[in-house]
Amino acid sequence: MVSYKPDAEYLNYKVVGLNPCCSGRWSRTVIVACTYFFTRRKAKPTEQEPDVSTQPEASADIQQKEKQDEPPHTKDLCIELLKQLNCEVTTSKENENRLYFEYQGEHIVIDASNDSYFIEMWDPWWLIVPLDDLEQMSNVRKAINVTNSWGGTTVYYTIEEEQKFVLHSKRQCILPKELPNVKEYLMALLNDFFTVKKWLNEEIIVQQNKEN
Repeated sequence: MVSYKPDAEYLNYKVVGLNPCCSGRWSRTVIVACTYFFTRRKAKPTEQEPDVSTQPEASADIQQKEKQDEPPHTKDLCIELLKQLNCEVTTSKENENRLYFEYQGEHIVIDASNDSYFIEMWDPWWLIVPLDDLEQMSNVRKAINVTNSWGGTTVYYTIEEEQKFVLHSKRQCILPKELPNVKEYLMALLNDFFTVKKWLNEEIIVQQNKEN
């Protein structure tokens, strides 16, 4: 199933290398961050009797609530965090909410809007298998099924021109500014792309050994 196809200005980003990274620690960071965000948003303040001495604090609480009703400005937050990670961000000419950047040698795409907490992240075109290599295609497909059962970042393939079987990775998640250590949270999401590639390459070897 095809859920993303790189637009014309991004088709040159083809990365085959594999970078080392940590998996368990980053996965725990993502889980904790999401739990914190949803727990905080669901929590209701306890009702208290009005107190003249605390009116400035009450006013501040109202202002805070009004801020929570404002748009989340997720795209702006994402750009700022990427700059803090020393990533040079460019915006698609065809889609103002699509961001391109390089992270640790990998070309990444993020779709982020200022009106939503959700972002979509892609690591496109990082493995290409010739369509006439049926044995390798079979091993890769089996490896994808196994790998996708392990984590939140998923691998999928597209059939491109010139008989190419192309692999990409995708992640959908939230990026709320209220999260503590939000920069580290985004780093964990980005590093997960490397983890998934490592898992898939290892699983391809497992599938190849089964054939022998």
